[in-house]
Amino acid sequence: MLLPAEIESKLTIPVIRAMVAKKLILEHSYTQEEAARALGVTQAAISNYMRGVRGVVVNWENVKEVNEKINEIVVLILNKTPQTEIARKFNEVVAEIRKKRMLCDIHKKIEPDVDIDSCHVCDE
Repeated sequence: MLLPAEIESKLTIPVIRAMVAKKLILEHSYTQEEAARALGVTQAAISNYMRGVRGVVVNWENVKEVNEKINEIVVLILNKTPQTEIARKFNEVVAEIRKKRMLCDIHKKIEPDVDIDSCHVCDE
């Protein structure tokens, strides 16, 4: 049995980091090294995000609430905001994804026996 927190750490957070990295690099001319430093990951991880090898399990780029939070994280990074504030915003994105039950379908694909209709662990 996978816990929602495991899905978040293995899938959700890499997707969020990939979205932020892409915005920093494609829209704000950050290098991969600069994006890596800003996100606290390696340049190799950023390279994998950019090539679509990592952080691509789902596409939340068209989900308004998620995209707004991603943009807020990008602004915090551009403004050299302390890491604690950036971490707080990452947690907000993860909470928003959990609250909207956006992980349920992913969980069902990973564990077909999970009854996502009766599961309300993330709602608690």
